[in-house]
Amino acid sequence: MIRLLYLSQATPGTSDDQIQNILMVARRNNEAVGITGVLVHGGGMFMQVLEGPEHAVLRLYAKILDDPRHGGCRVIHITPANERMFQDWSMGVINSDPLEFQHIAELRARRLETVNAKAFMDVMRAFAKGLVEQ
Repeated sequence: MIRLLYLSQATPGTSDDQIQNILMVARRNNEAVGITGVLVHGGGMFMQVLEGPEHAVLRLYAKILDDPRHGGCRVIHITPANERMFQDWSMGVINSDPLEFQHIAELRARRLETVNAKAFMDVMRAFAKGLVEQ
């Protein structure tokens, strides 16, 4: 199993209906292939964590790269994972506007390391706390 975190720039004019469509399709399709995760969006940006079987996650990410609703995808972190962080979410969502990604810089700096789930979750919690405080 792997965990992949990426950032991308939303296409100008991406609507709430399009976001809801992304979530509906993800929730329907991800469960069938064993993928869980969370999508964060706002401020013209997307951040998504995907976790699951390596082949399934990489195949999904390749499809995501072709999605015209965003561009400039950058993998911030990819690591083997022994446990899921989002085991109950075929795809969860966090909405925030404006979205700030400063807490993700720590993961980017450590992108060549294997980061355990607790360290990854600590960074995600700090990131989510920052969103709530806005």
